[in-house]
Amino acid sequence: MTDHEDSDGNSSDSSYSKVDFYEVMNEVPENYKGKVDELNKILQDKNQDINRLKELAISDGGLVISLVRREAWKLILNLPSTDEQLYPLEIIKDHPEYHQVDMDVRRCLKRFPPGISYEKIGVLQKELIAIILSVIKENPDLKYYQGYHDVAVTFLIEVGQNEAYSIMKHLSSNHLKEFLKPTMEETSYLLLHVFPLIKKLNPELEKFIEKSGIGTIFALPWLISWFSHSLDQHSKVVRLFDYFLASPKEIILYVIAQLIYSRRHEVLNTECDMAGVHTVLSKIPESLNFEIILDEATKMHKEYDLSNVKDEVDKRVKQEAKLLKDQRDENAKRKKDRKFARDQEHQEQPAFNRAFRYVPIWIRPRMRFGLLFFGFSLAAGLWAVFKSNNN
Repeated sequence: MTDHEDSDGNSSDSSYSKVDFYEVMNEVPENYKGKVDELNKILQDKNQDINRLKELAISDGGLVISLVRREAWKLILNLPSTDEQLYPLEIIKDHPEYHQVDMDVRRCLKRFPPGISYEKIGVLQKELIAIILSVIKENPDLKYYQGYHDVAVTFLIEVGQNEAYSIMKHLSSNHLKEFLKPTMEETSYLLLHVFPLIKKLNPELEKFIEKSGIGTIFALPWLISWFSHSLDQHSKVVRLFDYFLASPKEIILYVIAQLIYSRRHEVLNTECDMAGVHTVLSKIPESLNFEIILDEATKMHKEYDLSNVKDEVDKRVKQEAKLLKDQRDENAKRKKDRKFARDQEHQEQPAFNRAFRYVPIWIRPRMRFGLLFFGFSLAAGLWAVFKSNNN
């Protein structure tokens, strides 16, 4: 049961001030109790220190508990406390994206907290579909992508439907904006920044990954779902969400680079090919210490701006475009050569063979037998005439 649910598993809309905060303090690890106490004071203060709230969200442990997140996430994003209305089910069912969203939501059972009933999961799934399609319907320029539902369900579980809808509306115009475009061109461009960042950390590692030919596709789910699609533990997912919400939106590229760098020994000790490197990188170990990765990503972001790698990224884009053009030209040349060879073969064949090619396949064996029989009969007839003339 999450912190915002009652004993029956129903979501509670109670505001932070109406909840006895100290009821959950027993569940907080001892090393985070001082931090949670400070978070509580900020949230209860009339003049809330949002900058300090962001600092605490970024630092070790993040916002720690769901009770704090329910109030802090809205404050961090500067969202008003309004009861926004979602589109009713009978309207969103007619949306072109409905069936795809419905299928994706039904497949994400592992994202719901263990122990809740199938009936409750069914309710949450309907709420999730309503959140996603209400955002998409209200913003016709947005194109739903697989992974968006992983982000949305995290907010739904933590803060309830109305607050999750408000947050997803905001993120869809900001942090997730590039991923919701009709094509993945801008998303692919963003991911290309990861290689120069890795190069800055370890040139040998960057060269090894580049040589393997794996590209950036393995990191795509990390980027567009904020790692929520790739991690099984809900506590790790919400910890990352604390960090991403309180940081500049490009920070996730530094996190991806630091994550790959943290596993450099595994990568460099595998076969330098696409399959070997993909096997290592595509699965994030449960034992991975994200706190170290996030701390290093924050430091790197302060010291090394993305503008420093723009020229290198643009150069990579041109190289990939040229490689793609060369491949297309080569394929077109091969196709032309094959056609020329077939035409030559067609011209060199005897007229009978060329004509025979147009005879239906099922007739060909009979034709062969008929021609053979005709030839034998003709020879026998000529032999009979020859013998008759001799007599």
